[in-house]
Amino acid sequence: MPATEVYIGICVAAVLSSLIGFEREKNGQPAGIRTHLILCVGAALAASLSISFSKFLSSPDLPSDPARIVAQVVSGVGFLGGGAILRYGVNIKGLTTASSLWTTAIIGIACGSGFYYEALFATGVVIIALVLVDKVVRKFVKTFKTHEISVKIPDKPGAIKTIRKKINKLGCRVLTITTIVGKNDMLDVGIVFSKPTELRLDRVIAALNNAK
Repeated sequence: MPATEVYIGICVAAVLSSLIGFEREKNGQPAGIRTHLILCVGAALAASLSISFSKFLSSPDLPSDPARIVAQVVSGVGFLGGGAILRYGVNIKGLTTASSLWTTAIIGIACGSGFYYEALFATGVVIIALVLVDKVVRKFVKTFKTHEISVKIPDKPGAIKTIRKKINKLGCRVLTITTIVGKNDMLDVGIVFSKPTELRLDRVIAALNNAK
């Protein structure tokens, strides 16, 4: 592959990945502009080198497969994306960022292979998914967020059933309830539930306090 095409591919990859990285940076994600840019540029260079090795450096009698290096890039980015996924209690953060990293690598491969229009189109789709689709989902689709809280209640018949009713009445979904018998006839109750995003957590806590 001519050096000029390699340079163009790297530059296009840098610009497109910066657009995706900017959206992630703006939302406070751990992988921002620099991470996406470096990843995409590296993927573009890997794709260019893979094509060049196959065309110009391999033996005509035993040509190399140009997809081998690219395949390693795709699988390797999976480990990088795994590092962007964090768990906070019962919540998992970073799945979208991990997906954007993986897709950015594919966009870099497309740039390094000369598929500029395809890479530009894919970048537009990713940005729409990150910005516009998120706004549409928040506006028209009822979303839930998972929480885990612990309460102490008197050990009496129907206590757990009362708690479940209080939570369900607020539109929440009880996922699990665990109980441990404590001292002085008290129960330590651990509740994992998902609540509507717009519902304030203090309303749930207030309802549980009234259930004691």
